[in-house]
Amino acid sequence: MKLAVILYIICFSCSICLAQTGYPEPKKTETRLFYIQHSNNHNTYVYDVNLNGDKIDKLKPIDEYRIIYTENGIKKPLTGLQEKMAYGMTRVDTNPDVLTFQLAATNNLNLYLMQTEPDKYRIYVTVNKRKMYLDKLFVKLKDRFFGSGIQAEYVLFYGTDFNSGKSVTEKLDMN
Repeated sequence: MKLAVILYIICFSCSICLAQTGYPEPKKTETRLFYIQHSNNHNTYVYDVNLNGDKIDKLKPIDEYRIIYTENGIKKPLTGLQEKMAYGMTRVDTNPDVLTFQLAATNNLNLYLMQTEPDKYRIYVTVNKRKMYLDKLFVKLKDRFFGSGIQAEYVLFYGTDFNSGKSVTEKLDMN
């Protein structure tokens, strides 16, 4: 229920657009962890590791922002509503080696930030019993009955298998 309300708020806060194809991919950076896109428009929510020199910034380990492709690809911070109800990341542990986060949209999916190489950080997640490094998420939205808003139909998780390094996609049905 919380996820359905959150996704409705997300869609309401975005510009009203027709569903589009050919999603743009944000330019890859050395600090990129993953990004999220959804089926209502091309706007993208981006997560980069926030470094202070060569160490993770302890006060704000992840830099969260959005790229507004419907406004010529400008970069903006998340709105307060997006941060608190949908796309904001909250740290849920105190382990200094592997930091555990959750997206505001859900409290039953942990995202783990860890150093994988010198100066290289990745997020991993377990979906459908598969542990994977996360590259991007795609949320397929659908209209709810009787004009009561929008809800997630499914989420696609794209990344690489934690153990084999092979590309994987996992689908999580939200029905």
